[in-house]
Amino acid sequence: MLFTVIGTLSHELGHIAMAELLGNDAKLFYGSMTSAPKGYWEDEDVIAFQKFFEDNRERLEANPTEGEKLLEPYFKPIQEKYPDNPKRSIWITMGGPLQTIFTSVMGLFILHFRKSKYQSKFRFLDWLGVFLSLFILREVFNAFHGLITELFSEIQFYAGDEFNISNYFGWNVWTLPLIMMIIGVVVSLYVIFNVIPISYRFSFILAGLVGGLSGFAIWFGYLGPILLPIEI
Repeated sequence: MLFTVIGTLSHELGHIAMAELLGNDAKLFYGSMTSAPKGYWEDEDVIAFQKFFEDNRERLEANPTEGEKLLEPYFKPIQEKYPDNPKRSIWITMGGPLQTIFTSVMGLFILHFRKSKYQSKFRFLDWLGVFLSLFILREVFNAFHGLITELFSEIQFYAGDEFNISNYFGWNVWTLPLIMMIIGVVVSLYVIFNVIPISYRFSFILAGLVGGLSGFAIWFGYLGPILLPIEI
């Protein structure tokens, strides 16, 4: 349960680290982040836009078409002062997956070090390596979620970073998600069936499924919106 939350937030911190590296200011929310050029949130036009949105949130969300027209006079001067920068945006998007991959590789390194140096009982460092290396399961989940959307939703909308990266480079949107899913499956199978001792394996898989799903539900359905609510 805990590592579900840690994995989510550390992924978003990967985006934030890249944004800050590129000179943006960034904010962390429970399941996402946002970034903007320095001074953006102190700009008087942005403050006016935020105030109007908050004061009229219910009306705007109830009728998106009308809301778009009402927001345009507030949003247009902001867009002129802070135009989109696709190249910068894609680097920020890449920051999350890069963090996930780096964390997984770090976990695999710990497991390799422990196996080659210490032939002993499974201890704290071994479990730390297991959990870090399995951060790559996020890539499997993202692709699976996209597949469910493809099969059962009338609207084909892929919000995952990997889909956006594929789209930016002009590839089929499934190119990077499927590559990362395959890597995630291979790494996960290796860790679960070649690293974790047989005596722990079944309980680990069961606890992982129960803990992961319940952690996701508790964080995204209750705790996250309270502790790190989304702002516009």
